[in-house]
Amino acid sequence: MNVHQFIKLALKKGITNIQITKEKTKQKQIYYINDKLNDYTDLNKTIYIIKAEINKKTEELTSEYLDETIIDLIIEKIELVDAKYEYDFLEKKELKGVKKDKNVSVTKEMSIIKKLNELKKNYKQIKSVEFVFEDLYNETTIINNKGLNLNNELHTYQFYVEALAEKNGEYSSYNQSKLVTKRNEIDFEKITKEVFEKVSIQVEKVKLETKKYNVIIDSSVTASIIASLKNMLSANSIRKKTSCLAEKINNKVFSEKLTIVEEPLNEKYPGHTLFDKEGTETYNKIIIDKGIIKDYLYDIKEAKLVNRKSTGNNYGLINTRNMYIKPTNTSVEKLLEMMQDGIYITDKMGASGTSMNETTGSISIQIFGFLIKNGKIVSGFEPAIMTTTIFEILSNIENIGNDLTFNRKDIGCPSIYVSNIYIASE
Repeated sequence: MNVHQFIKLALKKGITNIQITKEKTKQKQIYYINDKLNDYTDLNKTIYIIKAEINKKTEELTSEYLDETIIDLIIEKIELVDAKYEYDFLEKKELKGVKKDKNVSVTKEMSIIKKLNELKKNYKQIKSVEFVFEDLYNETTIINNKGLNLNNELHTYQFYVEALAEKNGEYSSYNQSKLVTKRNEIDFEKITKEVFEKVSIQVEKVKLETKKYNVIIDSSVTASIIASLKNMLSANSIRKKTSCLAEKINNKVFSEKLTIVEEPLNEKYPGHTLFDKEGTETYNKIIIDKGIIKDYLYDIKEAKLVNRKSTGNNYGLINTRNMYIKPTNTSVEKLLEMMQDGIYITDKMGASGTSMNETTGSISIQIFGFLIKNGKIVSGFEPAIMTTTIFEILSNIENIGNDLTFNRKDIGCPSIYVSNIYIASE
């Protein structure tokens, strides 16, 4: 049964409004670890997300196929669930994005990675290396009974390298990841060599003195901090009063050097989409302008509660696509030179030991990276704790780098140079 037949039958069986989101995914991914192909993924999958309304009450169901039993299941769900949610089924509109190559392959990259793996022989301290390459194609189509017909295709490529080095029983790891929309934008050898060189330096560790430091925060760690900021800007968090950014619209909250935009319509970046998961048309927008918060992020449900329009930010939850800090023309090397003495944070603890409290804005994370003297990397440092707040870290910005990098669809960031941040030695 195709989508149009399914909608026709659903209406015949008493459903008032119905919307089908069809998500087609083709993915090939390789994990190459310690001279071996450790894992290989070859996925070709289609799922359907069905939203249906009866008597102004909407429910949702996800399925891998469409037939009459699915219609009966969602009717039953609508009848059984007590909570009542009235969804806005968008009126007639057609949007179609640029066609993308549907073929996915990792054959060429497998050969490249095998050659790159040989480079580790030149770095005696490196004990293990992990490479991941992914070729991913997504196609999203949204159709409803009111004439909505939307289609968006996205094709991305991601390369990840992590190396583990050892010296005198001490271990350090360093990684880099890059997510792009054009295969030739990945410089495999440059990324790999940088990882190998940085981890070989980082394994030489010193114990930091507990005090305030000037810091440069790597693009990937900055992205983690901005991910928490993004959640603080969610209208859902604002309404529930779980965000420290409530009632701060049009207030200058951060450094005037900080401008954050969301550009879902920018095809250069990996979160490109013409519409969100509810079918709301997306648009490019300034979220924070020179430190001033310009707007919160809404989906249809949250927008209805305050009598306004959705900002097109529903991606399952309120989220973003191609949100990033505006970069400058300043290279990371220049940032290091400007800072002279301090630390360069390149990684953080992923789970335990990590805290970014979105209600208070407090940040306490275990960090890893390099000690900087006279503008140069001189060694790694033993794991330490950075204690600050979202307000302090984004108000104390001295400069922003030019190394805007995406390793996820929602957020990209350059490195940032921040002054007077408290770092405690463990």
